[in-house]
Amino acid sequence: MSQFRWILILTLILLPLVVQADRIEGRFNGLGCASKGKLCPIDKDDPHVLLERDFVVQTADGNYFYVTNIDWKTKLKYVLKLVRVEGRFSDRLSAIVADELWVKKVDGYHLEWSLEMVREKHRKARLEQ
Repeated sequence: MSQFRWILILTLILLPLVVQADRIEGRFNGLGCASKGKLCPIDKDDPHVLLERDFVVQTADGNYFYVTNIDWKTKLKYVLKLVRVEGRFSDRLSAIVADELWVKKVDGYHLEWSLEMVREKHRKARLEQ
């Protein structure tokens, strides 16, 4: 019985390490447009896009999800692109805290942003000071 207890304890300790990240796929869309059920702007250079408070990932079924820790400028860069966001999802808030942002290109998804990339950028900035 003692051996079983140790296996149970070890399993409970290691369980968070094997839990996979949540994933949302869709297009970055302006919050104002998404809340009206529309996909806009028509063109990413449309001046309307600069008036958007935030950008959300709008899925094929019309639902949309906030990405809470990616800055507005990064989201703007990929507006209307097909994206995959991996991280920790909150059903209650319809939001995801991103670990990685993947953008679809001709040959598949490419990692364009990650927490690790941001941390590395901050480390380099501190070293340069």
